[in-house]
Amino acid sequence: MRKVADPSTRNAAAALAMAAVCMAVGCSSDPDPPSQPEELSPIVASTLISQKWSHDELNHLTVTLHSDTLIGCGVHNDLWKRVEIPYQGFTVNTYQLTETGRKVLFAIDLKDSGKFHEVTLQGPYLVQVTGITPGSEADSRQVAIHWEIDWNKAPASLTACLPRFELSGSQVGLFKLSGQQWSFISLLKPADVTAPTQAADPSLPSIIHP
Repeated sequence: MRKVADPSTRNAAAALAMAAVCMAVGCSSDPDPPSQPEELSPIVASTLISQKWSHDELNHLTVTLHSDTLIGCGVHNDLWKRVEIPYQGFTVNTYQLTETGRKVLFAIDLKDSGKFHEVTLQGPYLVQVTGITPGSEADSRQVAIHWEIDWNKAPASLTACLPRFELSGSQVGLFKLSGQQWSFISLLKPADVTAPTQAADPSLPSIIHP
């Protein structure tokens, strides 16, 4: 007659078998911890900046120029024109972008004195991340960048009138973490920068604006 195994014996044997498997492959009753977002890197920051700029967002960067020939050159190359605007019984002379100029520049504020011309660019740019520091909140980062006009891709009317060595500058961008993704939120004014940026690292890559 066949002998039936005791249920308690079978349960004990099953428990021992499970224990052996867990020792071999590892078992845990605790759920896996949630994955942590990756820290913002220079390459990711450069890519996010270039993506914004490719959609004409956050790419209006202003330079101040001193030149006695800038106004005439811009008029000759159809970047801007002189206009007279009536104002409280007087006539104000100013300069406005032409249709051609609006394709190249975002805004101008030109002075007949030749001093402190302000020209707001809209690319194309080269950008290099020079430092990343924590922002004012745990989920924010401040990214220091150096930018310059991509001279090889800039329109001929722009390169004809604006000096290349002055079409560059430094900015600090605010990045925020949303879920697992970083986003480029805004360009900060100097007064809004809450922490000093790291020293420039020549090994950090440059990203060319398409």
